[in-house]
Amino acid sequence: MTEEINHAYDGGLYAELLQNRSFQDDTSSPKHWSLACAEGAQATLALDRERALNDALPVSLRLEIKAAKPDRRAGVTNNGYWGVPIRPSATYTVSFYARASADFKGPLAVALESADGGRSFARAEVSGVGAEWKRFTATLKTDASVTATAAGRFSLTAGAQGTLWFSLVSLFPATYHDRPNGLRPDLMEKMAAMRPAFLRFPGGNYLEGDFIKERFDWKKMIHSVESRPGHRCCWGYRSNDGMGLLEFLN
Repeated sequence: MTEEINHAYDGGLYAELLQNRSFQDDTSSPKHWSLACAEGAQATLALDRERALNDALPVSLRLEIKAAKPDRRAGVTNNGYWGVPIRPSATYTVSFYARASADFKGPLAVALESADGGRSFARAEVSGVGAEWKRFTATLKTDASVTATAAGRFSLTAGAQGTLWFSLVSLFPATYHDRPNGLRPDLMEKMAAMRPAFLRFPGGNYLEGDFIKERFDWKKMIHSVESRPGHRCCWGYRSNDGMGLLEFLN
Protein backbone atom coordinates (compact mmCIF):
# COMPACT_ATOMS: atom_id res chain seq x y z
CA MET A 1 0.00 0.00 0.00
CA THR A 2 1.13 3.53 -0.68
CA GLU A 3 -0.34 6.75 0.70
CA GLU A 4 0.67 10.40 0.47
CA ILE A 5 1.06 11.08 4.20
CA ASN A 6 3.89 12.93 5.94
CA HIS A 7 5.35 13.73 2.51
CA ALA A 8 5.65 10.09 1.48
CA TYR A 9 5.32 11.15 -2.19
CA ASP A 10 6.35 14.82 -2.41
CA GLY A 11 9.60 14.91 -0.45
CA GLY A 12 9.73 11.12 -0.34
CA LEU A 13 9.26 8.63 -3.17
CA TYR A 14 8.98 11.37 -5.83
CA ALA A 15 12.53 12.55 -6.55
CA GLU A 16 11.84 16.31 -6.86
CA LEU A 17 14.12 18.13 -4.38
CA LEU A 18 12.53 21.60 -4.36
CA GLN A 19 9.45 22.32 -2.28
CA ASN A 20 6.78 24.67 -3.64
CA ARG A 21 8.22 24.60 -7.14
CA SER A 22 5.10 26.22 -8.64
CA PHE A 23 4.67 28.83 -5.86
CA GLN A 24 1.16 27.76 -4.86
CA ASP A 25 1.79 26.39 -1.36
CA ASP A 26 0.80 29.69 0.23
CA THR A 27 -1.43 32.45 -1.13
CA SER A 28 0.41 35.34 0.52
CA SER A 29 4.11 34.49 0.36
CA PRO A 30 6.53 32.27 -1.63
CA LYS A 31 6.85 29.61 1.05
CA HIS A 32 10.23 27.80 1.11
CA TRP A 33 11.74 30.51 -1.12
CA SER A 34 13.82 33.42 0.17
CA LEU A 35 16.00 36.22 -1.11
CA ALA A 36 19.75 35.75 -1.45
CA CYS A 37 21.62 39.01 -1.96
CA ALA A 38 25.36 39.54 -1.75
CA GLU A 39 26.67 42.60 0.07
CA GLY A 40 25.63 45.68 -1.89
CA ALA A 41 22.99 43.87 -3.95
CA GLN A 42 19.28 44.68 -3.51
CA ALA A 43 16.14 42.87 -4.61
CA THR A 44 12.53 42.18 -3.70
CA LEU A 45 10.53 38.98 -3.98
CA ALA A 46 6.79 38.47 -4.42
CA LEU A 47 4.09 36.23 -5.87
CA ASP A 48 2.67 37.43 -9.19
CA ARG A 49 -0.72 36.43 -10.59
CA GLU A 50 -0.57 38.77 -13.57
CA ARG A 51 2.17 36.90 -15.46
CA ALA A 52 1.24 33.24 -15.18
CA LEU A 53 2.84 30.50 -17.26
CA ASN A 54 -0.57 28.95 -18.04
CA ASP A 55 -3.96 28.22 -16.50
CA ALA A 56 -2.66 25.19 -14.62
CA LEU A 57 0.12 27.21 -12.95
CA PRO A 58 -1.53 30.59 -12.26
CA VAL A 59 1.20 32.01 -9.99
CA SER A 60 4.75 33.04 -10.85
CA LEU A 61 7.60 34.29 -8.68
CA ARG A 62 8.65 37.88 -9.37
CA LEU A 63 12.21 38.90 -8.56
CA GLU A 64 12.91 42.61 -8.92
CA ILE A 65 16.64 43.26 -8.81
CA LYS A 66 17.40 46.87 -7.97
CA ALA A 67 21.17 46.58 -7.57
CA ALA A 68 23.52 43.76 -8.58
CA LYS A 69 26.83 43.07 -10.30
CA PRO A 70 28.40 39.88 -11.65
CA ASP A 71 30.43 39.58 -8.44
CA ARG A 72 27.59 40.81 -6.19
CA ARG A 73 24.59 38.78 -7.21
CA ALA A 74 20.94 38.80 -6.18
CA GLY A 75 18.44 36.01 -6.44
CA VAL A 76 16.39 33.39 -4.64
CA THR A 77 17.03 30.19 -2.74
CA ASN A 78 14.93 27.13 -1.92
CA ASN A 79 15.47 25.04 1.21
CA GLY A 80 13.91 21.90 -0.24
CA TYR A 81 12.29 19.32 2.00
CA TRP A 82 14.16 19.87 5.27
CA GLY A 83 17.22 20.81 3.26
CA VAL A 84 18.48 19.92 -0.21
CA PRO A 85 20.65 16.76 -0.07
CA ILE A 86 24.14 17.19 -1.53
CA ARG A 87 26.18 14.12 -2.43
CA PRO A 88 29.68 13.69 -3.89
CA SER A 89 30.11 12.72 -7.56
CA ALA A 90 26.41 13.31 -8.18
CA THR A 91 24.56 14.76 -11.15
CA TYR A 92 21.48 16.96 -10.79
CA THR A 93 19.11 18.27 -13.44
CA VAL A 94 17.71 21.78 -13.13
CA SER A 95 14.75 23.04 -15.15
CA PHE A 96 12.63 26.17 -14.93
CA TYR A 97 10.58 28.65 -16.92
CA ALA A 98 11.64 32.29 -16.93
CA ARG A 99 10.96 35.63 -18.55
CA ALA A 100 12.44 39.09 -17.95
CA SER A 101 11.84 42.81 -18.35
CA ALA A 102 13.42 44.54 -21.34
CA ASP A 103 16.14 46.16 -19.19
CA PHE A 104 17.49 42.85 -17.88
CA LYS A 105 20.78 41.83 -19.47
CA GLY A 106 22.93 38.92 -18.53
CA PRO A 107 22.86 35.20 -17.71
CA LEU A 108 21.31 33.45 -14.72
CA ALA A 109 23.24 31.13 -12.45
CA VAL A 110 21.91 28.01 -10.74
CA ALA A 111 23.84 26.43 -7.90
CA LEU A 112 23.86 23.93 -5.06
CA GLU A 113 25.15 25.59 -1.91
CA SER A 114 25.60 25.15 1.81
CA ALA A 115 22.66 26.27 3.94
CA ASP A 116 24.26 29.66 4.66
CA GLY A 117 25.37 30.18 1.06
CA GLY A 118 29.00 30.32 2.10
CA ARG A 119 30.06 27.40 -0.07
CA SER A 120 29.08 26.40 -3.61
CA PHE A 121 29.12 22.69 -4.45
CA ALA A 122 28.11 22.97 -8.12
CA ARG A 123 27.21 25.83 -10.43
CA ALA A 124 26.03 26.43 -14.01
CA GLU A 125 24.88 29.39 -16.10
CA VAL A 126 21.97 29.76 -18.50
CA SER A 127 21.44 32.60 -20.95
CA GLY A 128 18.74 33.80 -23.31
CA VAL A 129 16.06 34.98 -20.88
CA GLY A 130 13.74 37.34 -22.77
CA ALA A 131 10.31 38.91 -22.75
CA GLU A 132 8.39 35.65 -23.29
CA TRP A 133 8.22 32.52 -21.20
CA LYS A 134 10.93 30.01 -22.10
CA ARG A 135 12.03 26.74 -20.53
CA PHE A 136 15.65 26.43 -19.44
CA THR A 137 17.66 23.42 -18.32
CA ALA A 138 21.08 22.95 -16.75
CA THR A 139 23.17 20.15 -15.29
CA LEU A 140 24.92 20.42 -11.94
CA LYS A 141 27.73 18.01 -11.03
CA THR A 142 29.42 17.75 -7.65
CA ASP A 143 33.05 16.77 -7.17
CA ALA A 144 34.18 13.61 -5.47
CA SER A 145 35.64 15.74 -2.69
CA VAL A 146 32.22 17.05 -1.60
CA THR A 147 31.15 15.92 1.86
CA ALA A 148 27.60 14.60 1.83
CA THR A 149 25.06 16.73 3.66
CA ALA A 150 21.29 16.88 3.92
CA ALA A 151 21.38 20.59 4.77
CA GLY A 152 22.08 22.16 1.39
CA ARG A 153 20.08 24.68 -0.60
CA PHE A 154 19.39 25.57 -4.23
CA SER A 155 19.98 29.08 -5.57
CA LEU A 156 18.96 30.95 -8.71
CA THR A 157 20.73 34.31 -9.07
CA ALA A 158 21.63 37.10 -11.49
CA GLY A 159 24.32 39.75 -11.64
CA ALA A 160 22.30 42.46 -13.39
CA GLN A 161 19.37 44.74 -12.68
CA GLY A 162 15.88 44.13 -13.96
CA THR A 163 12.75 42.13 -13.19
CA LEU A 164 12.54 38.36 -13.59
CA TRP A 165 9.61 35.97 -13.38
CA PHE A 166 9.96 32.26 -12.68
CA SER A 167 7.63 29.28 -12.89
CA LEU A 168 7.99 25.54 -12.19
CA VAL A 169 11.54 25.67 -10.82
CA SER A 170 12.68 22.07 -10.43
CA LEU A 171 15.74 20.13 -9.25
CA PHE A 172 16.13 16.37 -9.72
CA PRO A 173 18.91 13.97 -8.74
CA ALA A 174 19.41 10.70 -10.60
CA THR A 175 16.12 8.77 -10.74
CA TYR A 176 15.11 5.12 -10.74
CA HIS A 177 15.87 3.70 -14.21
CA ASP A 178 16.85 7.28 -15.22
CA ARG A 179 13.24 8.18 -15.95
CA PRO A 180 12.45 11.89 -16.40
CA ASN A 181 10.20 13.20 -13.63
CA GLY A 182 11.03 9.97 -11.87
CA LEU A 183 11.33 8.41 -8.44
CA ARG A 184 14.09 7.99 -5.86
CA PRO A 185 16.37 5.03 -6.63
CA ASP A 186 17.07 4.12 -3.00
CA LEU A 187 13.40 3.78 -2.05
CA MET A 188 12.39 2.14 -5.32
CA GLU A 189 15.13 -0.46 -5.02
CA LYS A 190 13.89 -1.39 -1.56
CA MET A 191 10.33 -1.61 -2.81
CA ALA A 192 11.34 -3.76 -5.80
CA ALA A 193 13.32 -6.08 -3.52
CA MET A 194 10.11 -6.80 -1.60
CA ARG A 195 8.61 -8.23 -4.81
CA PRO A 196 5.07 -7.06 -3.97
CA ALA A 197 2.20 -9.03 -5.50
CA PHE A 198 0.10 -5.88 -5.89
CA LEU A 199 0.31 -2.14 -5.19
CA ARG A 200 -2.40 0.17 -3.90
CA PHE A 201 -2.33 3.74 -5.15
CA PRO A 202 -2.88 6.54 -4.25
CA GLY A 203 -4.31 5.64 -0.80
CA GLY A 204 -7.77 6.14 0.64
CA ASN A 205 -7.72 9.57 2.30
CA TYR A 206 -5.47 11.03 -0.40
CA LEU A 207 -7.84 9.69 -3.05
CA GLU A 208 -10.93 11.26 -1.50
CA GLY A 209 -9.54 14.54 -0.16
CA ASP A 210 -11.29 16.67 2.44
CA PHE A 211 -13.55 18.07 -0.29
CA ILE A 212 -14.50 16.92 -3.78
CA LYS A 213 -12.38 19.66 -5.36
CA GLU A 214 -9.35 18.34 -3.44
CA ARG A 215 -9.72 14.71 -4.49
CA PHE A 216 -7.08 12.81 -6.45
CA ASP A 217 -8.21 13.68 -9.98
CA TRP A 218 -6.21 11.30 -12.18
CA LYS A 219 -7.25 13.07 -15.39
CA LYS A 220 -5.15 16.07 -14.31
CA MET A 221 -2.10 13.87 -13.71
CA ILE A 222 -1.46 12.33 -17.12
CA HIS A 223 -0.06 15.38 -18.92
CA SER A 224 3.34 17.07 -18.78
CA VAL A 225 4.16 18.51 -15.36
CA GLU A 226 3.63 22.12 -16.46
CA SER A 227 0.00 21.18 -17.18
CA ARG A 228 -0.64 19.66 -13.75
CA PRO A 229 -2.20 22.19 -11.35
CA GLY A 230 -1.55 20.26 -8.15
CA HIS A 231 -3.98 20.14 -5.25
CA ARG A 232 -4.20 20.47 -1.50
CA CYS A 233 -4.06 17.05 0.08
CA CYS A 234 -5.87 16.00 3.23
CA TRP A 235 -2.70 15.96 5.34
CA GLY A 236 -2.37 19.74 5.52
CA TYR A 237 0.01 20.51 2.66
CA ARG A 238 -0.13 20.86 -1.10
CA SER A 239 0.82 18.09 -3.54
CA ASN A 240 2.40 19.21 -6.81
CA ASP A 241 1.07 16.05 -8.52
CA GLY A 242 4.40 15.37 -10.17
CA MET A 243 3.90 11.81 -9.04
CA GLY A 244 0.68 11.18 -10.89
CA LEU A 245 -0.93 8.22 -12.53
CA LEU A 246 1.71 7.82 -15.24
CA GLU A 247 4.58 7.80 -12.76
CA PHE A 248 2.82 5.19 -10.63
CA LEU A 249 2.21 2.93 -13.64
CA ASN A 250 5.89 3.22 -14.61
